[in-house]
Amino acid sequence: MRTRSGAKAPDIGPRPAPARPGPLDFPHYQVQGDLSAAHQYAQNLDQLFLGLEKNVSAQHVAALNITLLEERTLDLLVPEGYLPPSTWLQDPSLATESSDKGQDDAASSQEARDFEHESFYQRARELLLRNDDCFDSLPGKPGARRSPLVKLSHANNFYQNLLFMAEFWDTSKDNYETNEDGKELYTGRRYGAGHEMPSHYREDTVGAFVELCVWPFRCNLQNPRSSVNRKLQFRKQYYPIQGISSAVCRNPTDRQKARKGILEGPLVGIHCRNATTFRTASDAKGEGKEEIISLLFEVGGALLIAQKRSREGKEEEKPWQDQFWALAGKRHLGEMGGGRQDSETNASARRDIEATKSGVEPMDDVEMEKKDPDSDGKESKKRRIQGPKQAYLATKPPESQWESKMEYRSIGKAPGAGYDDIYLISSLNHHISLVHLRIDDRYLDFITHGPEQQAGFDPSTQDWWCLEVQRSKWFDLLDPDDRGEAMRGVWGVMRWMMRDVVGGGG
Repeated sequence: MRTRSGAKAPDIGPRPAPARPGPLDFPHYQVQGDLSAAHQYAQNLDQLFLGLEKNVSAQHVAALNITLLEERTLDLLVPEGYLPPSTWLQDPSLATESSDKGQDDAASSQEARDFEHESFYQRARELLLRNDDCFDSLPGKPGARRSPLVKLSHANNFYQNLLFMAEFWDTSKDNYETNEDGKELYTGRRYGAGHEMPSHYREDTVGAFVELCVWPFRCNLQNPRSSVNRKLQFRKQYYPIQGISSAVCRNPTDRQKARKGILEGPLVGIHCRNATTFRTASDAKGEGKEEIISLLFEVGGALLIAQKRSREGKEEEKPWQDQFWALAGKRHLGEMGGGRQDSETNASARRDIEATKSGVEPMDDVEMEKKDPDSDGKESKKRRIQGPKQAYLATKPPESQWESKMEYRSIGKAPGAGYDDIYLISSLNHHISLVHLRIDDRYLDFITHGPEQQAGFDPSTQDWWCLEVQRSKWFDLLDPDDRGEAMRGVWGVMRWMMRDVVGGGG
């Protein structure tokens, strides 16, 4: 089998031992909302979050009045009537009439429920297969058994990515031995330890798993095209949210929009972090700095998804759009003068104007030098001294914070609800967890734009100043049973978000 670098993968036989696996750890930050603590910090949020990257502390969690509830069951995270029953993990031909009882909210008829059950099971049955059988059936793997009992139709991409992840995390086949020379040899699946795994392996694996679950809902994954699109607006500042790898979005019904790659949403965020240790040896469980950072990044990712969903029907605010230096046609505004290369600058401007009139895209100075016949086809090494006009023309407005091929919609939000249910699929190690936040519109507006009230306004005195974060257990992607349960959770969330909402977003 070939690795992602294109090289042939090493044999599984005895070879130099990789790094020993480290302990499997997760953040255990325990926090309950405290209005008195929020009152202490909430009035000065701008100053408190100014140095967030270097001075992160429990004060930031207290100021946002966050309550964290862990190990929540799926029926508490997904609204009643939308979580697929556990019997859906079985063959539909074996299901009884009572197995679908209570699902009328999510499907309108028995025929629709049977069809959805079949679609669910066709994907779940592949996720419930043994890892070794699926890995051996992957195309291009040396020595593959090609068992006729294992045929991957929907989960092929997932298992291809899971194999790369298993080569750093799967310790089930680890065997260390020492040869006659005293050298330690290893046989097994791993080629490194978990903390050495490239971060994109996790992103690709989780993305393939989620895509398998959301495709029947006419949804797809959207990756932010720029790091700018992963920044949370906090008043006049923008904070990069580490770990936001992609988001679940809906494909438009308009064919012209679909051909242009336009998506609608987002519906659900995907958050992957590469951290494997969350506290130092002197930190007690729940007191590590990385535990606080992990929680804040998850909350920040949920707030970012909420901000994008709230943009429906709005236009981006660009404070610089009326500034003279940001005008699109500024390169043809005339001669500015006043530089050591004034005459050369004016000649360049005239060339641009003539090229524009003839319908040809103007060339910059570097392209003109490359096409200079006196240079014999070689690039000129002449050093250009930048005059004021060149500096002016080189000045560009900031990159847009909004994705160009995204129609922002709050799909699944009931009109007039005053809050938005935000779901996040969070991933650490080789696990995923389902995270839910209910964010009040006033809370989001205060975070994004700041108070409209008088100076010194204290949000902690308002009943909407709170964030309740609910998290499921961590589902192991290397465990077939956990994969089945995780699929039930994601499927239930998609049923809820894609339900018919009269007058709602999309």
